[in-house]
Amino acid sequence: MPRRLGLCWIFAMVLLASCSSEPVKDTAQGETPYQRRQAQVAKPAVKSYGLKDDKGSRRLLNAETLVQSGDSQAAQAELDLINQAELSPEQRGKFNLLGAQIVLSMGDAEQALQQLRQIRPALLAQPDKITYYQSLAFAHSLMGDALLAVSARLKLDNLLQKPEQRQANISAIIDMLSMLPEATLIGQPELAGELKGWMALAKILKQRNQAGVDINERIQQWRFDYPGHAANAEFLQAYLAVPVAADQSEEASPETATPVSEAGLLAVLLPASGPYAPAGKAIRQGLEAAYRLAASTTARLPLKFYDSAQDDIVSVYQQAVAEGAKQVIGPLVKEQIQALAASADLSVPVLALNHVENLSQTHLYQFGLSPLDETEALATKAQRDGRRSALVLVPNTSQGQRIGNYLMSSWQSKGGTVAGIQNYDPKQHDIGAMLNQLIASSAYPSGQTPPRAILLSANDDAARELAPQLKYHQTDDIAVYAMPTIYAGRPSPVQDAELGSFSFCDMPWLFEDYYAGALSQSALRESLRGLSDAQTRLVALGIDAYNLLEHLPELASTPYAGATGRLGLNGENRITRQLVCAQFKGGVPVASGFAE
Repeated sequence: MPRRLGLCWIFAMVLLASCSSEPVKDTAQGETPYQRRQAQVAKPAVKSYGLKDDKGSRRLLNAETLVQSGDSQAAQAELDLINQAELSPEQRGKFNLLGAQIVLSMGDAEQALQQLRQIRPALLAQPDKITYYQSLAFAHSLMGDALLAVSARLKLDNLLQKPEQRQANISAIIDMLSMLPEATLIGQPELAGELKGWMALAKILKQRNQAGVDINERIQQWRFDYPGHAANAEFLQAYLAVPVAADQSEEASPETATPVSEAGLLAVLLPASGPYAPAGKAIRQGLEAAYRLAASTTARLPLKFYDSAQDDIVSVYQQAVAEGAKQVIGPLVKEQIQALAASADLSVPVLALNHVENLSQTHLYQFGLSPLDETEALATKAQRDGRRSALVLVPNTSQGQRIGNYLMSSWQSKGGTVAGIQNYDPKQHDIGAMLNQLIASSAYPSGQTPPRAILLSANDDAARELAPQLKYHQTDDIAVYAMPTIYAGRPSPVQDAELGSFSFCDMPWLFEDYYAGALSQSALRESLRGLSDAQTRLVALGIDAYNLLEHLPELASTPYAGATGRLGLNGENRITRQLVCAQFKGGVPVASGFAE
């Protein structure tokens, strides 16, 4: 990714309508890094626009719902079950659009652009066209191509109907252009005509509050030069009504200052609107449960929640600090975490609720349900059981490839040998021949076959389909160890009976013997009704996020027994999780202890 990425993160604070459809959906649609904008570009409702009521359409609708709830992995698993050859051109466009949103939620702008290039926007329904150009703008921003991002937003402007949507989009265009040097436009003459009026306006607005500059006179001249421009008088009036960043940094007057309690507050930056709102709601539920329990015995800083989808994240953080935040929990979205780390002076420590690889900052702690911890636990468990050689079996998807790399790295870091890796097609349930070939092709220098582990990545539905074929090979010599995605989180003895004696490692919260008390899953069962399995796990994340704060200073040396794991701190300020391992017996997982 280009070196310009640092600047592009400032541009990319638009969280798309689903990208996860906050996406990046990862989302708030206005990009206003230096002006606080409350107007948001509305996200389309989850509908299967114009698609036939067939199996492919239903899976596309399921995937879209999962994307907008923030469960990208489950959404990708749903797409993996679709046979693209059976899709209509419109459905194929929808398929690629959802795929782009999923990889955007993982920060992979290059792959997102590849998928977006396969789409013919004219074939998309109107709401999907909006999502398409939002995704295109965001992907170009991540790649550092600000002008291409603006070009996408200009096409988006023609699709937006509500005034507040257009205002947010126009604000994003102006903000992005106002930070670019004029030489950038000269270097791309093919965009010069399209952007000439915008660049002229951005240049004028950059001179706001400069001594001796009559901004109103210059805007009047601009209106004369560019009659009928999209940024007409109404939009400009609303834009100019918002103070510039320099004004926001000045000390507020007594009449407008927000009162700050002497003790301060605990700020929580979570999405309360937009596509990530369901995930934010589940985490908030866990945070509030932990707060109520703690506040019942000792005085605690009050919680104050900020909607991270309502403004650029740097402004939200700065507002929280100005209002007296002593600690900050959130944000949740990876792009916002990276933008906060790159753009803000973190005077108040932040406990982010996700993990961005290769990102480290002194006052930024990263805490999420990372697959890195899950692959580490699986490798530890299998090798503790005496397995010395591994066969890796993962879906032939981008997510599957990522998990496969994690599994191999964890296994080899502990001295184990990876004898083979095989990708399977989640849409093809018969993998017998592939599995036989993988096992038979494993070669060992000593000529003797050591005890082996099949390291499996699959969701619960796929695991149940593959289980009979895997069980056929499961003996004392070879055993199956699976990622926790094979377990929905709640016992289903009938459905999981096929999983035989598969082993997996997951959060202690799912096992009563390892996390009990007032915040256990059983104790909160009534309040969890109506939540999906993925959202239920996020409640545990919220519980730990609140309780971790007072343990952060000593976490590197003294682990904390949390709902999501036995928690520690590594050198990159990432919260690590030791997990509880279990084995299915009669379709019910029976825990055997921590992976250590």
